[in-house]
Amino acid sequence: MADDKILDKIKKCLALAASGNEHEAAAAMRQAQKLMEQHGVSDRDVLASQAGESGTKAGAASKPAQWEADLAVSVGEAFGCRVIFSQRYGGTWVFIGFGATQEVASYAFAVLNRQARKARADYIATALKRVQRASVKTARADLFCTGWVRTALSAVTAWTATPEQDAAVEAFLGVKYPSLQKLKTADRSPKNLRDHQVNDLARGAAAGRSAVLNRGIGAGPDPLALEG
Repeated sequence: MADDKILDKIKKCLALAASGNEHEAAAAMRQAQKLMEQHGVSDRDVLASQAGESGTKAGAASKPAQWEADLAVSVGEAFGCRVIFSQRYGGTWVFIGFGATQEVASYAFAVLNRQARKARADYIATALKRVQRASVKTARADLFCTGWVRTALSAVTAWTATPEQDAAVEAFLGVKYPSLQKLKTADRSPKNLRDHQVNDLARGAAAGRSAVLNRGIGAGPDPLALEG
């Protein structure tokens, strides 16, 4: 992406180009075009500069749990953000949004993820304390978290971004993250649940009702993964 100072100058010129003063508007447009040509800045670069990103530590370095991916995407959708998973810095959820929405989404995810993990730890220490096999305990705890996430996010509505905001976010993704691929998550939930597994899911759903977040959240599309 182009230098921020140059982009700021171009955006100021473009803002003046919308002036009601015909001569001032024409001069500002010429100046914007000149700067864009001199510095190799495209229309997409200018559009992308209106969006930004904010990251939050993930629970895994390369293959996060499916329930955590569901949480990240849902929170992103709640604030009109796109979400990608980056392997940089030991695994990071990156929220990309318009204005300051990405910072709010990143913070909201951190808060909810912390609540979900505390509920998970409590469930393991109580309901699953007699389960001997580590893999079974992890899978059942994941089911609990899946229920937790579904209930915590079910009562909230998604942010409706404007077409201009969506365009800025998509331009940002195209400029800064041109090589994304579908994220591979660790989905340990069995396809056909037994009674005790249904109970894990239900108890997670019940616990999720105590989640605290002051915005509505809805389901969203699959996240993307960033290599490296």
